[in-house]
Amino acid sequence: MSDNNDDKISLLDDAVGRDDAAIVARCRRGEHAAWDELVDRYQRLIYAIPRRAGLTDEQAADVFQEVFVTLVEKLDKIEQPERIRSWIVTTAKFKTWAVIRGRKGHYSPATDEELENELNSIPDAAPLSDDLLIELEEQHLIRTAVNELDERCREIVSMIYLQDTAASYAEVAAQIGVGETSISPLRSRCLKKLQKLIG
Repeated sequence: MSDNNDDKISLLDDAVGRDDAAIVARCRRGEHAAWDELVDRYQRLIYAIPRRAGLTDEQAADVFQEVFVTLVEKLDKIEQPERIRSWIVTTAKFKTWAVIRGRKGHYSPATDEELENELNSIPDAAPLSDDLLIELEEQHLIRTAVNELDERCREIVSMIYLQDTAASYAEVAAQIGVGETSISPLRSRCLKKLQKLIG
């Protein structure tokens, strides 16, 4: 992996870690919106682990639910909230392993070492590649930043960049009530604002 990619991972880890710690603190205060943010940030990551291990959509949904039930139960005992992503990945692997063990009639591990060996034996269920983690985290940071834009910029950026099919300048212009020739400079200004928010 290049030094540039290593630096990018480190910067994202620091930013996401600080953000995660703040979200966990809000969850501990009982803020429902914070739980929604945590789910939004990590639902794709959690689902990816059992799906890549060969579980069905229904089983992956069960794993997802179990991860968050366990998180609710243990939230106040997590000593490093800035590392909640690692906790979530490990818990999702454990829950996935439990489903596979139940399906195949595996024994229960007697030691932590045996448990770790079992977890590592899950096909493709190790933490996602650094590149994919970066992509997921960047997507979350971008969505969060877009929500902080003013309404017009939020609409422009969402229509052009965040839909499955990008809207044309004519469609954006009609939606926000300006001339089509205004969209390009507006788009540029909105992207600059977005870049500052992502920082």
